[in-house]
Amino acid sequence: MEIDNEINRIKSDSTYRRVRRNLRILKEARTGGRLIRVRSPDDIDRFIEVRRNSEEMKEVLSKYEGLVDDYTQRVRNLAKEKAELEKHLFA
Repeated sequence: MEIDNEINRIKSDSTYRRVRRNLRILKEARTGGRLIRVRSPDDIDRFIEVRRNSEEMKEVLSKYEGLVDDYTQRVRNLAKEKAELEKHLFA
């Protein structure tokens, strides 16, 4: 039960949602102006502007992908732990 609560807390975390939203913005930036305004991956409360298809954008995109991977790995580890506990409990 506590593991489910922790998984739900991670998935509903405002920082995690912001990270996913900014990652989506960067990946889907195809039209519009040359500059894309997103939150900084280093300080989520601060906005930055990056030029589309620049090295800086690729760097920011990479940082966001790393942050999403961290959250995803935490959720996977919790789900794995839950499965192992259920296996021992109901076996």
